[in-house]
Order: sequence, then structure tokens, then C-alpha cells
Amino acid sequence: MRALIVDQSRVFRAIWQRLVAQAGDEPMMVDSAAAGLAVLSRQPADVICVSLSLPDGDGIEFSRQARRLDNGQSVPIILMTSSTDKRVHRRAFEAGITDIHPRPRIEELFDRIRHYVSEQDDLLGGRVLYVEDSSTVSRIMIHVMKKMNLEVDHFRSAADALQAFDPEVHDLVISDILVEGDFSGVTLVSRLREHHPDKTELPILAMSSVEDEARRVELFRLGVNDFISKPVIMEEARARIGNLIVNKQLFDQVRQQRRQLYDMAMTDPLTGLYNRNSLSEFTRKLESSANRRDMPLSVILIDIDHFKSINDQQGHLVGDYVLRELGELLSNSCRDEDLAVRFGGEELLLVLPWCPFENAIERAEELRVRIEQLMPAGIAVTGSFGVSALGTGRPVDLEATLNAADRAVYRAKALGRNRVVAMSPEEALAEAADTDDVFTIEDDDDARRTG
Repeated sequence: MRALIVDQSRVFRAIWQRLVAQAGDEPMMVDSAAAGLAVLSRQPADVICVSLSLPDGDGIEFSRQARRLDNGQSVPIILMTSSTDKRVHRRAFEAGITDIHPRPRIEELFDRIRHYVSEQDDLLGGRVLYVEDSSTVSRIMIHVMKKMNLEVDHFRSAADALQAFDPEVHDLVISDILVEGDFSGVTLVSRLREHHPDKTELPILAMSSVEDEARRVELFRLGVNDFISKPVIMEEARARIGNLIVNKQLFDQVRQQRRQLYDMAMTDPLTGLYNRNSLSEFTRKLESSANRRDMPLSVILIDIDHFKSINDQQGHLVGDYVLRELGELLSNSCRDEDLAVRFGGEELLLVLPWCPFENAIERAEELRVRIEQLMPAGIAVTGSFGVSALGTGRPVDLEATLNAADRAVYRAKALGRNRVVAMSPEEALAEAADTDDVFTIEDDDDARRTG
């Protein structure tokens, strides 16, 4: 950390030297404005701290002169004073002071300076879509962005840039408003905002040499996040680009964390399938969509045969492995619109929109064969399948369909397991009404209530 301290107090400089030494840095300290300007003319500094009162002037005049030096044009300057006089503060900012800090709070000032320096040292990373038809401006801007560790896709034409834009790749769009080609940068902004209205997902920085307040207001209404006037001040460009990139990446992190939390709440961690919470959330949407579009909806309920025996004889780790393998098999068997759920301890469920009853029965039989051939952990595993569906032309009731599939699983187990049984909701209701129809399942470990 190259911090230049301009202060006449020996006590202040001694405390500062101790803080800097503890941080492993070399101090740069002088006791007058002239000495500070002499140091700054010879070597750059990351940040300057100057006291308001100096033996040969004041910190405000020092700042004004420092800004005329090559090494002082863009460096942050902090004025150390306890004055609350607004006239002093105004003079300070007019002279180029970056910030004002109470002089006695040295440790707090040290932490603030380290923050300034760390912000400058941070490399961002990311990719920028840049539209500029001036070779001179683009060469300077690209140099600035590459020093910020940003990759740049440069286009002279807004039309070419629009065609190359990829929301999964680009973190920022920078465009001059007046560029060569079929349409202007204004049109580019408008087209991008039509498809990406969220400014946090796609930040846009506009540039122009036209000093027209009405045009600038129009650009913000169209959806730009920020604006730079030409000729470009490079430190201003660096700061604005950095702010937009950092904010975008922070919002991306928040969105990613929300997705992860949602997945944790809606996904079974063992099998990777959706859980019962997901089914409850999706049920209303599925029913509404099925009724609105009059689409067929089928379900396949799978109960792993003798799963308690697997846990008892092979151990729960093996049982978990079996469930993971079956979960992966079901996931790989799904279409994009299908919903695979861990319905219970050893029960797995497939909800199949746009799948007629006959097709669901065929898919269940294919899955039954694949499970029988899977041999997870070298163990022979089979499943009892219950299939049910509601066809078109009637209101969809997913709960009734699931109840029918559940009763079909009872029957499959009573008939010897490792088989597919299909049952419509009407058949399930009729069977439930017949109190004499009770299935007997041969293994008490797999016993289920028969109602």
C-alpha cells in the first residue's frame, strides 16, 4: 500500500508508521505541502492523506496543485480535518478532494485507506460487449477494460453487436449512441431491453459526445443504467464500468443463492428427484394447465419391492445407494415436461403431462425392465408399478389419479410384485367401495394399509 501522508504532527506520523508497519507496508510520510508535491512528482501513490493545516499552506491548496501533476490526477485524496464548516468542505471538493475524515480517528482512517487501495487492486473478471466505431476511442477503452481483467468483444456496428450478444456470456454492454451501420446505439438499447428488461441482469452503459439533456433522459427511459460523455475521462469510465460489473455479479450471486435454497427446499438430497413439497407446489399448476388445454395426464407410482429387507440385510448405506441409482434412472427417463418425485421412503413417482393412459403403461413396463436389469450394488432389485390417468374431456383431479395409482401398486404387490398394474380413477373408486376386496401381501415388511 503506497499511501502518501502529508502531516506536520510527529505524533500522528509515529502512530501512522506503526499501523503501516504492522500491515507489512512501507510508509511515505512528509511534513509539508512542498515535500508532498515533490514526492508525488517523482513517484505515484495509491492514496494521499493530507491534513487541512500545514506549515506552508493548507491541504486544500495542496490538493489543487496535486491534481495538476501526472501522478496526482486520479489518485484518491483524503482531507484530514475535524472541521464541520460547509464552506471548507465545498472548497475541498472543488479542489479535487475525494473524501474528508476526522483527523484524530487514525485507526479508522487507516482502515478506510486500505479499502480505497483494495478497490483499486481488485481485478473484476467478466466479458463486455462494446460498440464503438472510433478507432482512437475504442483502442483506449479496450486498454482500460483489459487492465480491469475484462474480456472485450468489440464491434463497429450495433447490428453486428446485437447478433453476437449472449446473455449467458456478457456481463455488460457499452455502446456509443451514434455508430455506423443500419441502426444506432439507441436502437440497440431498445432491442436489448425488449428481451432483457431487468437492469440487474443486463447492465447497459451508453456513451455520446452529444451534450443533449433530452437525449440523455430518453436513453435512461429506454433502459440504460449509466451514461458517459465524450471525450471520455478514463478514470471515470473505469469507475462506472467497475460499478456496473460488480453490481451485476453481486445480483447474479444472490440469484444463484436463491436458486440453491429453492433447490434445497424442493429437491430430495439423496435421489436428486423432486420431493413432496415440490409435488404440492406443482399440483395446482399441473391441474390448471391440464384443464385449460384439455391434455391427458398420467402418473406412474413405483414401490421398490422388499426394500426393508435390503436395508436390514445389506445396510442403510447400500439402501441409499439403491435409491440414488433408481433416482438417476428415473431422471434420465424423463422428458422435459415430466416430473420425477421421491414420493415416500421407497416410493418414486412420475407425473406425465401430455401422456395418454396407453403410453404411460408402455413407459411403466419399460422402466420395470430397466430396474430389473439395473442391479445396483450387485443386488437384484424390482419394483411394483401402479399406473393411472385421466384422459381428455373431463376435469383433471391429480389427487384422485394418485390414489388410483396407489391402489394399483397394492394390486401389483398382491399379484406377486415386479409387475405393472393400471387402474383408472373410476376403477379405484369402485374398488374402494367394495369392502370385501382386500389384497393380501405376502411379506409383512412390505405391508401397507389397504383401507
